[in-house]
Amino acid sequence: MNLKKYICMVGIIFPMTIAAQQDKTLCDFENADSYASVGVYDTWEQSPFRTGKLTGNCQVVSNFLNQEDEQLGFAPNESSKILGVQRSRYGSNTFGALVELKEPFALTKKTQYVHVMMYSPKDGNVMLIGLGNRDDRPWQSKKTEQFWSTPSSKVQAGKWVDIVFPVSGANGITIHNLLVVVDRNSPHNLTEDYAVYVDNIVLSSQRDPFFSTKVYPINYEDNTKHTRGTDRYLSTIGLTSSHGAQTVDVNQSSVGTLYVNKMDNCLLAKPGDEITPSFTWKGSWMCGYVYLDKGNDGAFNVSYDDSGITDMGDLMAYSYFKNYNSAGNYVSGEPQVTPPAFDIPADLNPGFYRMRYKVDWDCVDPGGNTSSSNMITNNGGAIVDVRINVHADNVNLFRATEANGGGLNGDILLANGNAVTGQTTPFNKAFTIKASPAPGFEFDYVKIRHGYNLEGPATVCENLQWEEVTVKASQFTNGEYTVPAKLVDGDIRFVPYFKSTTAVTTAKADEALTLETVKGKLLAKAAAPQELSVVDAAGQTVFHGKVDGSRIIPLHKGVYVANGKKVMVP
Repeated sequence: MNLKKYICMVGIIFPMTIAAQQDKTLCDFENADSYASVGVYDTWEQSPFRTGKLTGNCQVVSNFLNQEDEQLGFAPNESSKILGVQRSRYGSNTFGALVELKEPFALTKKTQYVHVMMYSPKDGNVMLIGLGNRDDRPWQSKKTEQFWSTPSSKVQAGKWVDIVFPVSGANGITIHNLLVVVDRNSPHNLTEDYAVYVDNIVLSSQRDPFFSTKVYPINYEDNTKHTRGTDRYLSTIGLTSSHGAQTVDVNQSSVGTLYVNKMDNCLLAKPGDEITPSFTWKGSWMCGYVYLDKGNDGAFNVSYDDSGITDMGDLMAYSYFKNYNSAGNYVSGEPQVTPPAFDIPADLNPGFYRMRYKVDWDCVDPGGNTSSSNMITNNGGAIVDVRINVHADNVNLFRATEANGGGLNGDILLANGNAVTGQTTPFNKAFTIKASPAPGFEFDYVKIRHGYNLEGPATVCENLQWEEVTVKASQFTNGEYTVPAKLVDGDIRFVPYFKSTTAVTTAKADEALTLETVKGKLLAKAAAPQELSVVDAAGQTVFHGKVDGSRIIPLHKGVYVANGKKVMVP
């Protein structure tokens, strides 16, 4: 694939910020020097592809899928080689193509994005699993699972798509292998195998796809000029809800385009709210339309024919269409731009949604009037997209764990000492949390993820669903931190991180503790139940758990070090 040529095409067809200088191609399969090895892999230990009963089919082949995509208007993948993998019905839902990287990359606490081009004969959900080892554990297998990432989009049958996987982790982890899971659904309904193709794996700072079928399209290029900036233009849009009056500056006369993206602005409302929309418009003989993508499916759906609207769908209000407004009232003479009030559906789930405000003439098409006698590009209209946060009175709180120790060795509590999981707190109001490290540990930092669908993708149809901030121990005062109101914009997920302060076991003199390794296993005896920490020569904690009699209760299973030897904790 000619990435430079492709980026230029994206800049013309799909305007977006592309930080090409920060991108790193991990593998393009153009020649054997771009990867160390390829094959199939399954994280299920009893998989026939792990036991040796099956070998699987995975190899680099000539690209026979280099045709132009009619919807995109260009060929998304013109490279000469691609990776083909047979999705076996005998593999688990984590079976896929394993790519051993020629140049491994480091995980960081800051989220990076791995772009993978994929082509499948069927729609499906995919996943990326990063395999590698900790830098301070050179004996650790380079196929140790370090992250599992699910994307914000699905593979679409019969076309190349750029799937974006957000990846992050603790510092000091190197990813040597990428497992591209080509179908993460359970295989029990599969009746036959099929082939999926992979290409151009790129590590990037960009969270949006390099290319995609457009969501929320307009009927013109996004950068189409506004042709009547002196006598007709839109200055602001907004609404009045239970939060009162809210406005967003549009300034179409100075922006100079038909379409104005204001997705960085977020209006507020609650399910069941009566909404009074507002337009500040200069001009005459035009109509106003308001849409809300209630399904978060990337489109403003409305059905109509020559006789009128057959299904309002996502069209919430309009001031004029075929002589009537959305309240059902007949409109005679010049219509006003501001449409009647409407209600947010009472059963709409809390979340971030996209709204569209449109000024046009007698047209409910959310993409703008294309009639040769009254195109929106000629009548001086406007199209503006904005976010809205439809929220409940209270947001949900919970703590979670992540790989590499996230959420272990301590807790995050409310100021009153209660666990956060299962608790709620008022929307848009600050509240206080505190760190509670386990014995032998101290608080390091906490990740606070806020928004909606917090275990899902960060964006849905290019709409931001959640954001994450890291709060360091230095930002806590006397062990407490006040979560600011601006972060309480939806549900909140906490993942605390703690670091060891104990260099030896914490056994008391009268609570004898003995350790030994027998046939590669760690054995211990304690006179009374107590905690146990084992560290290596560099001071890194390699084991933490409890000893009860002769039983070792680890925080999690794995390989550790004791008395200078690697041992398995069963």
